[in-house]
Amino acid sequence: MPRNDDLLETFIGSLKYASSSISALLIGGIVFFLAMFLVGLPFFLGYITKCMREAIDGNGVLPDWDDIAGMLRDGVRMFVVFMAYALAYLVIVSLTTIPLFVFQKLGMPYMAFLSTIALLLTMAVVAGVFAVIFFASWVLYATSGSVSAALSPQKIRRLISLNPAGYLTALLASLAIMAAASASALLVIVIPWVAFTASTAISFIYSKYYQSAMKMAGGVA
Repeated sequence: MPRNDDLLETFIGSLKYASSSISALLIGGIVFFLAMFLVGLPFFLGYITKCMREAIDGNGVLPDWDDIAGMLRDGVRMFVVFMAYALAYLVIVSLTTIPLFVFQKLGMPYMAFLSTIALLLTMAVVAGVFAVIFFASWVLYATSGSVSAALSPQKIRRLISLNPAGYLTALLASLAIMAAASASALLVIVIPWVAFTASTAISFIYSKYYQSAMKMAGGVA
């Protein structure tokens, strides 16, 4: 289990990073708002990737909104990664629905009920697992620039296994960030800026995890 002081330090450090540039934050909220309508999504994904990449390199301040072409390229590739996760989720869930349809067709309500429970559990477990490992995929893309590396189960498993306690700290800190963001977003008008701040904070958390994991591995990815 992670120590409380490690968790608190990670949480506070991520918030400091996320609020380190007011101008980047203001622009980011606008881009996130546009991302809600898909227009700005590639740029949002590209910017968060840039945050990860620069934080890993030691930059402790939100980067400027420059190199638009580079952010667009990274954003499109990360969208591909996200869609791969979504497709995998849909395939797994779809396979779980087959017994439900079969039992309904055969007029077996008890078995259909059990199949429904199994379907709901599968949806929850797969969504939880994917949520846990997705940022490992993202940081792998940020450091390699490769979609295949980001989707490699072996690389994802290796990265997490380098420091499981550290990854758990990153996960818990990210959940704390999202909880704080949810409370702050009660004022609807600030939702894009709150969500953007939370995203940059979480990107910083996993960047710091990657740094520590690579240090423990002697710099071997």
